[in-house]
Amino acid sequence: MLTYALCTIPDWQSALSEIRRVLKPGGQLLFSEHGLSPDATIGKWQNAINPFWKKFAGGCNINIPIAKLIESNYFSIQSLNEGYLKGPKIATYQYWAVAG
Repeated sequence: MLTYALCTIPDWQSALSEIRRVLKPGGQLLFSEHGLSPDATIGKWQNAINPFWKKFAGGCNINIPIAKLIESNYFSIQSLNEGYLKGPKIATYQYWAVAG
């Protein structure tokens, strides 16, 4: 089992390429990540606070469009759920998905 937080990896393209490389043929990437909200107002706030957030949250980027990043790196999203967890919307937009 591989556990990671894509939001904290500076070179996410290399990380996803490596995941793709070691994944067995027909294997699946299961992920649960927070990221960029589709709500334009919330997204603007996420972009505005991200430089400060990153410094205080262990390198976490709060404004990454996780599903789009994964799809742009040789994965196909097979199922996707997304939405807000409890708490401030600026920090709680979540993606849960299976990609192959």
